[in-house]
Formats: sequence, C-alpha cells, structure tokens
Amino acid sequence: MARLPLTGDITYVPDAINANGIVPTPDGAGLIIVVSATGQLFRVDPATGVTRRIDLGGDAVPAGDGLLLHDTTLLVVQNRLDAVAVIALDPTGTTGRVERRITDPRFDVPTTVARFGDRLYLPNARYDTPPTPTTPYTAVAVDGAWDAVRPRR
Repeated sequence: MARLPLTGDITYVPDAINANGIVPTPDGAGLIIVVSATGQLFRVDPATGVTRRIDLGGDAVPAGDGLLLHDTTLLVVQNRLDAVAVIALDPTGTTGRVERRITDPRFDVPTTVARFGDRLYLPNARYDTPPTPTTPYTAVAVDGAWDAVRPRR
C-alpha cells in the first residue's frame, strides 16, 4: 500500500468535502475522482498522482459522491441535490458532457450507485435526519434507469 498525493489541477476547499468517488477512466489508463465541494471531475495519473480537470463544457456536478462507469457513460451521484448526473465522456476521460440528471422523490441524500440488471440502486444516507437506534434507512431501486442511461450502439 502506498499513499499517493494528488497534485496538478486539483484545488481543495477548506472545511469541505473534497476528493470523493473513484472509477477507472474509459480507456483504463487513469482514474476519475470528483471534488464534492466544487463539482469538478479530475483525471488522475495513478502512477504520479497528477490530476487534470475534466472539461465538462462549463457544467459541474456539485455535491458529487459515488461514481459508476460503463463504457464512456459516467454516473455521478449528487448527494445533497438528490440527483444522479449522467455524463458522456470521451474515450480517454478528458472531456465530457452532462446529458441529463436522474431524480426520484424517494432519494434522501443518496451517496453511491450500483447497477443490477436494469435497475440502479442508491442507498440513502439521510444526513438531514437525526439518527436514532430506530431511524429507518433505505436503498432506492430505480426501475428501468439503466436502460435509459446506457450507451446506445
């Protein structure tokens, strides 16, 4: 195990959630992370830790948390916004475009996402609900969501 300092384009916001979520780039040559506080995505060189901002054409994904990648489609859970951004990336993961956002009234600060079959599953963190021993927690299954976001061939 080794610690890899992140350098390059990344900037940190004091007293905020910064680097979060991680997936490989579509080409497998790097990693992608999101800085929650700024909504910026970064491509990381796993050998050096050097980061380069992913150009989203002026868009951002604030409150970015969990990431899920399939081919060149990146899903970014925007926890405090109760949304999932669907981003079309170029094959190297250096540029992208926010295509749409998935929302659901059952979201209550979702933190990450997994695909199973044609559904997307997101656990609710419920950060705005004071926890007690009996506080219920749920995962939301969004039916048909995978079919709606997967790349068309």
